[in-house]
Amino acid sequence: MRIILIFTVSFFLCGCYSVPKYDLEKSIANYEEFTSLEIPLYFDAGIYPFIYVNIQGNKIPVHVDIGDETGNFSFKEKSLENIKYQTVGGKNLSMSFNGLIKSNEYFTINEIEIEGMKFKNLVCKKDKANLPNYLMDIGAMGFNFLKEFNFQIDYKNKLLILYKKGLIPDYIINYWTKIILNEKPALTFNGYIQGYNEKFQIGIDTGTIMLDKEMVKNLIRVPLESGFVSKQKSEFLDNESKLRVLKDLSITNGNSLIDGLDFLLYETKQPKDRDIFLGGDFFFKYNTFFDNKNNILYISKYR
Repeated sequence: MRIILIFTVSFFLCGCYSVPKYDLEKSIANYEEFTSLEIPLYFDAGIYPFIYVNIQGNKIPVHVDIGDETGNFSFKEKSLENIKYQTVGGKNLSMSFNGLIKSNEYFTINEIEIEGMKFKNLVCKKDKANLPNYLMDIGAMGFNFLKEFNFQIDYKNKLLILYKKGLIPDYIINYWTKIILNEKPALTFNGYIQGYNEKFQIGIDTGTIMLDKEMVKNLIRVPLESGFVSKQKSEFLDNESKLRVLKDLSITNGNSLIDGLDFLLYETKQPKDRDIFLGGDFFFKYNTFFDNKNNILYISKYR
């Protein structure tokens, strides 16, 4: 059985250039009047979310990858052929989830328009990642940009909604499940697989997907000798890659429960700061709201 994995979490490794903090107030005209922006979501191969941005009259698709912490937006060279931009001096290195080291080159675009809203002077990077041929070869909107907002990712209604930091709809505060996130690494919390005592660091990433006959799963990459794995009845999917599917598991942080999730168990020797990833399967089953001012995730299971 052919299994394809995509892991898009990446983080800075070293280098002389650090992406500057994005000044949203100076970037958006009439910032004080801004409350929210609804952006239609589309799905590449039915699993990987993307949106359209407009740059200098060019309509360009970009994946929504909250696991990419190395830039505001990334673009492929071919997407920049008709775009005027200013190269930023300096490069840095980053390491992807599966241990690949990339050299990042940065540049500034004077204006990016999303659903009529214009964002000025964004530092972006050139995306040199190789994607599988069933996906569009495009760049991404990363967490460096999204963390300047509160935002909602709603796969069922195909929406990405940006809110001014500090704004949260009352119905989310009153009725959704609340999970406190760690300050570092970004978009992580500490939790357990229900029924087991081992504590794991759990990350959240729209770019963690697994395609297997159009099924999307989350990811566990704990050592195979761990107590959880040794007790878990697993089904081998591929003897060569030692991939296993674990069905209908629940994740808890002691107070909140995220249930009904399917995971892929993946063995790796690479350094890691996250043990479990809530990826595609999680987002297709749960509506999510990220309060980046207070570092809180709100979730509501789709009915």
